[in-house]
Amino acid sequence: MQMPPALEVADIFRRHGEAFRAAQREHLSQSQRRVMAAVEACRTAVLGGHLERCEDCGETRIAYNSCRNRHCPKCQGLARAQWLADRHAELLPVPYFHVVFTVPAPIAAIALQNKAVVYDILFKAAAEAVRTIAADRKHLGAETGMIAILHTWGQTLTHHPHLHCIVPGGGLAPNGRWVACRPGFFLPVHVLSRLYRRLFLEHPEAQALFRSEGSDLVKGSMLALAIEAILDFAGDRTGHFRMIECEVQSHDAYGTPRKLFGEFFGVIKDTMRELLGTDWSPEIEGAWQSLLTELDQVVAHSEA
Repeated sequence: MQMPPALEVADIFRRHGEAFRAAQREHLSQSQRRVMAAVEACRTAVLGGHLERCEDCGETRIAYNSCRNRHCPKCQGLARAQWLADRHAELLPVPYFHVVFTVPAPIAAIALQNKAVVYDILFKAAAEAVRTIAADRKHLGAETGMIAILHTWGQTLTHHPHLHCIVPGGGLAPNGRWVACRPGFFLPVHVLSRLYRRLFLEHPEAQALFRSEGSDLVKGSMLALAIEAILDFAGDRTGHFRMIECEVQSHDAYGTPRKLFGEFFGVIKDTMRELLGTDWSPEIEGAWQSLLTELDQVVAHSEA
C-alpha cells in the first residue's frame, strides 16, 4: 500500500496561502484564487463528509468530500495514473525521441489573452512539421505520429508555453513496412525548426493575431491588447494586466529601454484624449496621470 506523502500542495496552501494571496493580490485572477480555495478545502470539514462503517468489525470513520477540481493533485491522482497507463499501452516496441516546440516571448504574451487560438496553432504547426519532414524521403520517408503535452510554464514557473512531444523513432512506409530512423538520430533540428516556424506564422488564424515584417518581430494586434491590459489594470485586475509585466521582461532580452513603455502609455493617453475631444475632463486627466504613475512603477519594478 502506497503511503501518503509527508507534505502535500494543500498543506502548503493552508499554511501560506493567505499570505501569498495578500502579497500577490494584484497578480492573481479570480479563477486562480478559486483553485487555491478548492485545494485548501479538499477533504476537510469545509466540504462536508460522510460516515463510513465496516460491515465486519463495525469500525467507523469520517470521510470528507473531495473538491474534484481538475487542478487538485489529490483529486486527479487516479485520473493521472489511468492516463499514464493508457498512453503506456499505446507505445510501440521502438526507441522514442523527446522533441520540444516553443514560441518566442512576444507570441507568448499574445497567448495570455488568446490561449485557445495560440495553443491550437502550436499543436497543429508542431504536428504538421514532424509529419512533413518525416514523410520526406531525404530524411525518413515514412508516416509517423507523436504524443504532445502542453506546458504553459518554464522551470522557473514563469509564463512559457511549449510542447513536449514523444515521437517514435520511425514510421510506416507507403507499402506498410516499418522504417526505423538512424540510431540516436530522428530528424535534423534546423530543418524541423524552420518548417515549424513557417507553419506557425502562416497559419490562417495566426494572421488575424499578428503579422511579421522584415525583422520578424511579432507586431500585429498588440496595441489593442495593450489598451485591454491598461483598462484591466485600472479596473478589476482580473488577469489581462499581467501582459504588461510579461512584455517588459521579454523586451529586456532585446535591450529595449524600459522608459519606452512609459512613452508608449503616454501615447495611448493622448490618443484617448483626442478621441474624447471636449468630453475629456480634468477628472479624467487626473485619473490618467495617476494611472500612468502606477504603470511606471510596475515597469520599473518588474523582475528582469
